[in-house]
Amino acid sequence: MIEEIFDVVNFSDQVIGSEARNEVHKENLLHRAVHIMVSPSLSKWILQKRSGSKDVDPFLWTSSCSGHVDSGEKYIDAAVRECKEELGIVVKKESLIEIFRASPCEETGNEFVRFYLLKYKKEIKVKADEILQVADYSIDRIEQLMLTNPELFSGSFIHLFPFVKKGVQLNEGCLP
Repeated sequence: MIEEIFDVVNFSDQVIGSEARNEVHKENLLHRAVHIMVSPSLSKWILQKRSGSKDVDPFLWTSSCSGHVDSGEKYIDAAVRECKEELGIVVKKESLIEIFRASPCEETGNEFVRFYLLKYKKEIKVKADEILQVADYSIDRIEQLMLTNPELFSGSFIHLFPFVKKGVQLNEGCLP
């Protein structure tokens, strides 16, 4: 397996070096990630249940797909790549709507996060070693499930969800 290399960034999200994935996580270095919420139909959003092989938050529900930004990669390119890698969907950069940016903190695993929305009505083919299951819910249902069963969700998704909800509400008319 090829070792993943991430850019290490400062608090201004400027690259100051690069390190192997395991070193970035072990040393709690600031780095970059993307999350994408995919909508297959009007007012429904896909969540994924992470595979048991994941080193962070296995078996927990989170955004439709997510991942780290590789060294030298742009956020938007990482979002396109993650859609293909995890969900088997090919999307154009223009199809993704950035709804917010989050600064690194304990809840995000010291990641600068860019969060995108995507309207996608074609078949999704999940990568079994990445994703255990997918399901689609309304934003209100996701919120209700988080309130009643927070232990089922990744900590980063719980932290980011209020911004997701607001971003969905503000961008409903903008989705193709």
